[in-house]
Amino acid sequence: MEIEGVFPPVTTPFDDNGCIAYNHLSENIQRWNETDISGYLILGSNSEYVFLSEEEKLRIVKTSRKSIPQSKKMLVGTGLESTKETIAFTRKTADCGADFAVVITPHFFKSNMSHQAFMKHYLMVADSSPIPVLLYNVPPFTGLNLEAETAAVLSSHENIIGIKDSSGNVEQLSETISLTRENEFSVLTGSSIVLYPSLCVGATGGIMAVACVLPEKCSDIIRLYKDGNHAEAKALQMRLIGPTIVVTSRYGIPGLKAAMDLFGYYGGSPRLPLLPIAPAEIEEIKNIFTSAGFL
Repeated sequence: MEIEGVFPPVTTPFDDNGCIAYNHLSENIQRWNETDISGYLILGSNSEYVFLSEEEKLRIVKTSRKSIPQSKKMLVGTGLESTKETIAFTRKTADCGADFAVVITPHFFKSNMSHQAFMKHYLMVADSSPIPVLLYNVPPFTGLNLEAETAAVLSSHENIIGIKDSSGNVEQLSETISLTRENEFSVLTGSSIVLYPSLCVGATGGIMAVACVLPEKCSDIIRLYKDGNHAEAKALQMRLIGPTIVVTSRYGIPGLKAAMDLFGYYGGSPRLPLLPIAPAEIEEIKNIFTSAGFL
Protein backbone atom coordinates (compact mmCIF):
# COMPACT_ATOMS: atom_id res chain seq x y z
CA MET A 1 0.00 0.00 0.00
CA GLU A 2 1.90 3.04 -1.25
CA ILE A 3 1.34 6.54 0.08
CA GLU A 4 2.54 9.04 -2.50
CA GLY A 5 2.15 12.68 -3.47
CA VAL A 6 1.74 15.91 -1.53
CA PHE A 7 -0.09 16.16 1.80
CA PRO A 8 -0.54 19.56 3.48
CA PRO A 9 -0.23 19.33 7.28
CA VAL A 10 -3.47 21.17 8.00
CA THR A 11 -3.39 24.08 10.44
CA THR A 12 -6.09 24.65 13.04
CA PRO A 13 -7.94 27.95 12.50
CA PHE A 14 -8.77 29.89 15.65
CA ASP A 15 -11.03 32.91 16.02
CA ASP A 16 -10.13 36.06 17.95
CA ASN A 17 -11.13 34.37 21.22
CA GLY A 18 -8.91 31.35 20.67
CA CYS A 19 -11.81 29.07 19.80
CA ILE A 20 -11.59 26.73 16.81
CA ALA A 21 -13.23 28.17 13.69
CA TYR A 22 -14.48 24.90 12.20
CA ASN A 23 -16.14 26.70 9.29
CA HIS A 24 -12.77 28.07 8.18
CA LEU A 25 -11.23 24.61 8.48
CA SER A 26 -13.84 23.29 6.05
CA GLU A 27 -13.34 26.24 3.70
CA ASN A 28 -9.57 25.74 3.59
CA ILE A 29 -9.94 22.04 2.84
CA GLN A 30 -12.52 22.66 0.13
CA ARG A 31 -10.10 25.02 -1.59
CA TRP A 32 -7.20 22.56 -1.28
CA ASN A 33 -9.49 19.90 -2.75
CA GLU A 34 -9.33 21.77 -6.05
CA THR A 35 -5.59 21.10 -6.34
CA ASP A 36 -3.66 17.94 -7.23
CA ILE A 37 -2.67 17.06 -3.68
CA SER A 38 -3.08 13.41 -2.67
CA GLY A 39 -4.59 14.08 0.73
CA TYR A 40 -4.09 15.70 4.11
CA LEU A 41 -2.38 15.28 7.45
CA ILE A 42 -4.86 16.25 10.15
CA LEU A 43 -3.56 16.80 13.71
CA GLY A 44 0.07 16.97 12.66
CA SER A 45 2.58 19.30 14.31
CA ASN A 46 1.31 22.31 12.36
CA SER A 47 -2.20 21.78 13.75
CA GLU A 48 -0.96 22.84 17.21
CA TYR A 49 -2.33 19.50 18.40
CA VAL A 50 -0.43 19.78 21.69
CA PHE A 51 -2.74 22.70 22.57
CA LEU A 52 -5.98 20.84 21.74
CA SER A 53 -8.27 18.84 23.97
CA GLU A 54 -9.29 15.36 22.88
CA GLU A 55 -12.82 16.63 22.23
CA GLU A 56 -11.45 19.35 19.94
CA LYS A 57 -9.19 16.88 18.14
CA LEU A 58 -12.02 14.47 17.40
CA ARG A 59 -14.28 17.26 16.18
CA ILE A 60 -11.49 18.45 13.88
CA VAL A 61 -11.20 14.93 12.45
CA LYS A 62 -14.95 14.67 11.94
CA THR A 63 -15.15 18.12 10.34
CA SER A 64 -12.24 17.34 8.05
CA ARG A 65 -13.70 13.99 7.02
CA LYS A 66 -16.89 15.69 5.87
CA SER A 67 -14.89 18.01 3.61
CA ILE A 68 -12.33 15.53 2.25
CA PRO A 69 -13.49 13.43 -0.73
CA GLN A 70 -12.79 9.70 -0.78
CA SER A 71 -10.37 10.33 -3.66
CA LYS A 72 -7.97 12.02 -1.22
CA LYS A 73 -6.46 10.25 1.78
CA MET A 74 -6.91 11.52 5.33
CA LEU A 75 -3.89 10.90 7.52
CA VAL A 76 -4.37 11.73 11.20
CA GLY A 77 -1.75 12.29 13.86
CA THR A 78 -2.64 9.98 16.73
CA GLY A 79 0.61 9.65 18.66
CA LEU A 80 0.62 10.40 22.39
CA GLU A 81 3.23 9.81 25.06
CA SER A 82 1.58 6.68 26.43
CA THR A 83 1.29 3.53 24.31
CA LYS A 84 -2.09 2.78 25.86
CA GLU A 85 -3.46 6.26 25.11
CA THR A 86 -2.03 6.20 21.58
CA ILE A 87 -3.89 2.97 20.89
CA ALA A 88 -7.12 4.33 22.35
CA PHE A 89 -6.92 7.61 20.42
CA THR A 90 -6.00 5.85 17.19
CA ARG A 91 -9.14 3.74 17.48
CA LYS A 92 -11.25 6.83 18.11
CA THR A 93 -9.91 8.63 15.05
CA ALA A 94 -10.49 5.53 12.94
CA ASP A 95 -14.12 5.59 14.09
CA CYS A 96 -14.25 9.22 12.90
CA GLY A 97 -13.07 8.29 9.41
CA ALA A 98 -9.26 8.45 9.51
CA ASP A 99 -7.63 6.43 6.72
CA PHE A 100 -4.16 6.25 8.27
CA ALA A 101 -2.60 6.96 11.65
CA VAL A 102 0.62 8.99 11.83
CA VAL A 103 2.33 8.21 15.14
CA ILE A 104 4.99 10.53 16.49
CA THR A 105 7.81 9.13 18.61
CA PRO A 106 7.15 9.34 22.36
CA HIS A 107 9.76 11.75 23.65
CA PHE A 108 9.12 13.11 27.15
CA PHE A 109 11.44 10.55 28.79
CA LYS A 110 14.11 10.96 26.15
CA SER A 111 16.88 8.99 27.82
CA ASN A 112 14.66 5.93 28.00
CA MET A 113 13.46 5.99 24.41
CA SER A 114 15.75 3.30 23.08
CA HIS A 115 15.43 1.11 20.00
CA GLN A 116 13.74 -1.49 22.18
CA ALA A 117 11.27 1.05 23.62
CA PHE A 118 10.31 2.28 20.16
CA MET A 119 9.93 -1.28 18.91
CA LYS A 120 7.60 -2.23 21.77
CA HIS A 121 5.56 0.97 21.39
CA TYR A 122 5.06 0.86 17.64
CA LEU A 123 4.45 -2.88 17.42
CA MET A 124 1.74 -2.69 20.09
CA VAL A 125 0.13 0.28 18.33
CA ALA A 126 0.27 -1.46 14.95
CA ASP A 127 -1.15 -4.69 16.36
CA SER A 128 -4.10 -2.81 17.85
CA SER A 129 -4.77 -0.20 15.18
CA PRO A 130 -7.75 -0.77 12.86
CA ILE A 131 -6.05 1.46 10.25
CA PRO A 132 -2.53 1.38 8.76
CA VAL A 133 0.21 3.19 10.69
CA LEU A 134 2.94 5.58 9.55
CA LEU A 135 5.90 6.35 11.77
CA TYR A 136 6.62 10.03 12.40
CA ASN A 137 10.19 11.19 13.00
CA VAL A 138 10.54 14.90 13.82
CA PRO A 139 13.77 15.53 15.80
CA PRO A 140 13.43 19.36 15.78
CA PHE A 141 10.32 19.03 17.99
CA THR A 142 10.95 15.82 19.92
CA GLY A 143 14.70 16.02 20.42
CA LEU A 144 14.88 12.36 19.38
CA ASN A 145 15.78 10.67 16.13
CA LEU A 146 14.09 7.47 14.97
CA GLU A 147 17.04 5.66 13.44
CA ALA A 148 16.81 4.14 9.97
CA GLU A 149 17.58 0.70 11.41
CA THR A 150 14.60 0.94 13.77
CA ALA A 151 12.29 2.05 10.97
CA ALA A 152 13.58 -0.81 8.84
CA VAL A 153 12.73 -3.46 11.43
CA LEU A 154 9.30 -1.92 12.01
CA SER A 155 8.61 -1.84 8.28
CA SER A 156 8.27 -5.62 8.29
CA HIS A 157 5.02 -5.32 10.24
CA GLU A 158 2.12 -5.59 7.81
CA ASN A 159 0.26 -2.70 9.45
CA ILE A 160 3.22 -0.26 9.46
CA ILE A 161 3.22 1.07 5.91
CA GLY A 162 5.44 4.14 5.91
CA ILE A 163 7.19 7.01 7.64
CA LYS A 164 7.07 10.78 7.64
CA ASP A 165 10.70 11.80 8.12
CA SER A 166 11.01 15.45 9.12
CA SER A 167 14.67 15.23 10.08
CA GLY A 168 15.68 17.03 6.86
CA ASN A 169 18.55 14.55 6.68
CA VAL A 170 18.61 13.17 3.12
CA GLU A 171 21.38 10.74 4.07
CA GLN A 172 19.19 9.13 6.73
CA LEU A 173 16.16 9.23 4.46
CA SER A 174 18.19 7.45 1.78
CA GLU A 175 19.28 4.82 4.28
CA THR A 176 15.69 4.25 5.38
CA ILE A 177 14.63 3.80 1.75
CA SER A 178 17.48 1.38 1.12
CA LEU A 179 16.78 -0.70 4.23
CA THR A 180 13.01 -0.91 3.60
CA ARG A 181 13.00 -1.48 -0.16
CA GLU A 182 12.03 -5.15 0.23
CA ASN A 183 8.79 -4.16 2.00
CA GLU A 184 5.78 -2.17 0.88
CA PHE A 185 6.90 0.89 2.81
CA SER A 186 6.43 4.52 1.79
CA VAL A 187 8.98 7.13 2.82
CA LEU A 188 7.74 10.73 2.77
CA THR A 189 9.85 13.77 3.53
CA GLY A 190 8.57 16.33 5.99
CA SER A 191 10.72 19.09 4.52
CA SER A 192 9.95 20.79 1.20
CA ILE A 193 13.55 22.08 1.09
CA VAL A 194 14.64 18.53 0.25
CA LEU A 195 11.57 17.38 -1.70
CA TYR A 196 13.36 17.04 -5.05
CA PRO A 197 16.49 15.30 -3.70
CA SER A 198 14.24 13.03 -1.63
CA LEU A 199 12.35 11.99 -4.75
CA CYS A 200 15.67 11.27 -6.46
CA VAL A 201 16.62 8.73 -3.79
CA GLY A 202 13.21 7.05 -3.77
CA ALA A 203 10.85 9.02 -1.52
CA THR A 204 7.22 8.78 -2.58
CA GLY A 205 6.17 12.31 -1.65
CA GLY A 206 6.04 14.81 1.15
CA ILE A 207 4.01 16.19 4.05
CA MET A 208 5.23 19.78 4.08
CA ALA A 209 4.16 23.02 5.75
CA VAL A 210 4.59 25.17 2.64
CA ALA A 211 2.05 22.93 0.88
CA CYS A 212 -0.60 24.70 2.97
CA VAL A 213 0.28 27.85 1.02
CA LEU A 214 1.59 26.54 -2.32
CA PRO A 215 0.04 23.08 -2.81
CA GLU A 216 0.18 23.29 -6.61
CA LYS A 217 3.88 24.15 -6.65
CA CYS A 218 4.75 21.21 -4.39
CA SER A 219 2.70 18.91 -6.60
CA ASP A 220 4.43 20.38 -9.65
CA ILE A 221 7.84 19.27 -8.36
CA ILE A 222 6.63 15.67 -8.15
CA ARG A 223 4.98 15.88 -11.58
CA LEU A 224 8.10 17.37 -13.17
CA TYR A 225 10.28 14.73 -11.55
CA LYS A 226 8.08 11.90 -12.79
CA ASP A 227 8.03 13.41 -16.29
CA GLY A 228 11.82 13.55 -16.33
CA ASN A 229 11.92 17.36 -16.39
CA HIS A 230 14.69 17.52 -13.81
CA ALA A 231 15.95 20.99 -14.67
CA GLU A 232 12.51 22.50 -14.13
CA ALA A 233 11.97 20.47 -10.98
CA LYS A 234 15.28 21.67 -9.53
CA ALA A 235 14.55 25.27 -10.49
CA LEU A 236 11.18 25.15 -8.75
CA GLN A 237 12.78 23.46 -5.76
CA MET A 238 15.23 26.35 -5.45
CA ARG A 239 12.41 28.90 -5.59
CA LEU A 240 10.71 27.15 -2.67
CA ILE A 241 13.69 27.38 -0.34
CA GLY A 242 13.15 30.96 0.87
CA PRO A 243 9.39 30.60 1.41
CA THR A 244 9.90 27.28 3.18
CA ILE A 245 12.46 28.66 5.62
CA VAL A 246 10.30 31.64 6.52
CA VAL A 247 7.23 29.51 7.36
CA THR A 248 9.16 26.82 9.22
CA SER A 249 12.46 27.43 10.99
CA ARG A 250 12.26 31.25 11.06
CA TYR A 251 8.68 31.98 12.14
CA GLY A 252 7.10 28.55 12.54
CA ILE A 253 3.35 28.13 12.77
CA PRO A 254 2.60 31.85 13.29
CA GLY A 255 4.53 32.56 10.08
CA LEU A 256 2.80 29.75 8.21
CA LYS A 257 -0.59 31.09 9.21
CA ALA A 258 0.38 34.61 8.15
CA ALA A 259 1.45 33.29 4.75
CA MET A 260 -1.86 31.43 4.39
CA ASP A 261 -3.68 34.71 5.01
CA LEU A 262 -1.63 36.36 2.25
CA PHE A 263 -2.74 33.67 -0.20
CA GLY A 264 -6.43 33.84 0.62
CA TYR A 265 -6.65 30.89 2.99
CA TYR A 266 -7.71 31.37 6.58
CA GLY A 267 -4.59 31.26 8.70
CA GLY A 268 -5.48 33.44 11.63
CA SER A 269 -3.67 33.56 14.94
CA PRO A 270 -2.00 30.67 16.72
CA ARG A 271 -3.24 29.51 20.11
CA LEU A 272 -1.43 30.73 23.20
CA PRO A 273 1.29 30.42 24.29
CA LEU A 274 2.28 30.87 20.62
CA LEU A 275 2.11 34.55 19.68
CA PRO A 276 1.13 36.08 16.34
CA ILE A 277 4.00 37.58 14.40
CA ALA A 278 4.49 41.33 14.09
CA PRO A 279 3.40 43.41 11.06
CA ALA A 280 7.04 43.90 10.02
CA GLU A 281 7.51 40.13 10.00
CA ILE A 282 4.40 39.65 7.91
CA GLU A 283 5.82 42.15 5.44
CA GLU A 284 9.06 40.15 5.34
CA ILE A 285 7.11 36.99 4.55
CA LYS A 286 5.24 38.80 1.81
CA ASN A 287 8.49 40.08 0.30
CA ILE A 288 10.09 36.62 0.33
CA PHE A 289 7.14 35.00 -1.45
CA THR A 290 7.08 37.91 -3.91
CA SER A 291 10.80 37.67 -4.62
CA ALA A 292 10.36 33.96 -5.32
CA GLY A 293 7.65 34.77 -7.85
CA PHE A 294 4.72 33.35 -5.93
CA LEU A 295 2.96 36.62 -5.06
